[in-house]
Amino acid sequence: MLRWLLLLCLLSAPAMAEQIDAEVYLAIQGATEAEAAGDLGKARQLLEAALPQASNGTLERALVTQRLAYLAIAGQRNTQAIDWLREALAQQKLEDAAALQDRQNLARLLMQEQRYPEAVKELEALPRSDNNRQLLVQAYRQLGQFRKAIPLAEQVVRENPGAGDIWYRLLVGMNYELERFDQAVRWQQALLQRAPEQADNWRQLASMQSLAGEQLAAAATLRLAREAGVKLDTTDMENLIALHAQSGAPWQAARLMQALLDEGLLSRSADRLRRLAYLWQTARDHERALTAWGQVARNGSSADRLQLAWLQYHQRQWQAALDTLQTVQPANAQQRRQLQSLRLAAEAALPKPEEALP
Repeated sequence: MLRWLLLLCLLSAPAMAEQIDAEVYLAIQGATEAEAAGDLGKARQLLEAALPQASNGTLERALVTQRLAYLAIAGQRNTQAIDWLREALAQQKLEDAAALQDRQNLARLLMQEQRYPEAVKELEALPRSDNNRQLLVQAYRQLGQFRKAIPLAEQVVRENPGAGDIWYRLLVGMNYELERFDQAVRWQQALLQRAPEQADNWRQLASMQSLAGEQLAAAATLRLAREAGVKLDTTDMENLIALHAQSGAPWQAARLMQALLDEGLLSRSADRLRRLAYLWQTARDHERALTAWGQVARNGSSADRLQLAWLQYHQRQWQAALDTLQTVQPANAQQRRQLQSLRLAAEAALPKPEEALP
């Protein structure tokens, strides 16, 4: 049984506003006893058999269909539960408290079944409790109605600064989806202030700062996390760089990696410097790529020097490319062919000396 569901027992005769048909009453009572004994099939059969005796527009019909709805929920037949709940509510005979609970459960079922337009219609008609507003924000979000979702979530945290973390996470997530990274940073900072001991809050803040173009701030955030005693592994930082690279943001990935290296949060291994050079090159930041490849090539392999020479050639630095090629010791036939081809291309591109005048 889903924990958020409240099974209502409306069989107390003194609470009834109308007299219930005896056969229907006995069927409901028998179904309740069968359900308590764990025999949901028998309970369902008793209620379905009582349906013909429960006319439309009566309390009997409302109670029978209501019980069928909750049996369907117990059996994880949500589509049937939605139909039964709607029929029970359509009778307009349930007490106000029971009807309100049924409407709330109906909205939750619609959310669970991803029937968001229908869920929104139900939720907008319900009292604005925190739970209902949270579901409504989530439904708006799923429908891409951020102009409704974000103001509603902001209203909740503005009215109640002690609102649950879920509201701040929703605001971070929605602003992220809209690529409003500066606003995502703002709400993630609020989450961090609430739980600075949680490493995920530091990681998430650094990620949002980097996406907002604040790579230096992201590196500083990770440094502060370490200084605060929060355990952050090298893998966490590598994953953050990879996240940007894989999402089509190589410049941000390179700038973040450079900041982490400068902060000493990542060691300057040959592999990392080579990766940094590739990131700058992928981002078409040719000046930084040349600098990075120059650092790699000084102590790197022939393949690294060939890469530097290739980049110099494409930046029209033909003499520099030739000078770099002088340091290459080809390791195999493929590298020999690459060296020869690049040398010939660079020599052909060099300006020809002017012919001597007669």
